[in-house]
Amino acid sequence: MNAKPLSLVLILFYTLTLLGCAQPKIVINDDISAGSMGNNATIVIEDTRPDTDKEYTVGSFMVFNDDYGIWTLGDEMFVPTTLELLKKHINHATSKWKVQPKEIKLNLKRLKFESNHQAQLLQEGSAQLGPLGVAIAESMHGKEFEMDFDKTKPFVLGFIEADVTMTFANGKTKKKSLSAYKAENFSHHMDVEGRMEAATNTIKALYSTFTKSL
Repeated sequence: MNAKPLSLVLILFYTLTLLGCAQPKIVINDDISAGSMGNNATIVIEDTRPDTDKEYTVGSFMVFNDDYGIWTLGDEMFVPTTLELLKKHINHATSKWKVQPKEIKLNLKRLKFESNHQAQLLQEGSAQLGPLGVAIAESMHGKEFEMDFDKTKPFVLGFIEADVTMTFANGKTKKKSLSAYKAENFSHHMDVEGRMEAATNTIKALYSTFTKSL
């Protein structure tokens, strides 16, 4: 068997190994609900995201496809779910305001969490292919993520985009268009605990940044 077919076999082996392991739920333990006492704001989330943001998928099996080795973690992979946790963070953040909104509406355009193993899988499969995952997040989402993380190693990426309307008791409204993104590396594509820790840290950091911008 020559080098190229062998490299493809190796990459497929790594992919099947990943898929063969049951993926545990990512349980987010925090105490943010304690800080939301006294906040009676109604929080309404209109979810207009594409389905590809919401569902758990493992990307393509074909090494030359853009989404090879890139998992979408999906809403239900997190406990609480991504939307439940977002509401908790918004509630917690606004409970500290001197004048709290009566209602908070979000038109949620994007909210997605990805585990990107592409570069490492391709590097381990064949040095000939090179680290094609270096800029894969930017190419897939049409934007440059200016963050301090190594795109040649596995990482969890989270990003959010939403239009926010806050209504106060005096009838005044406040509107904002907000976006945020965070990422964190983990050691290896087979490191399940490392991936879960990176996902936990990413979602907490993303929601903290987003709610501070409200």
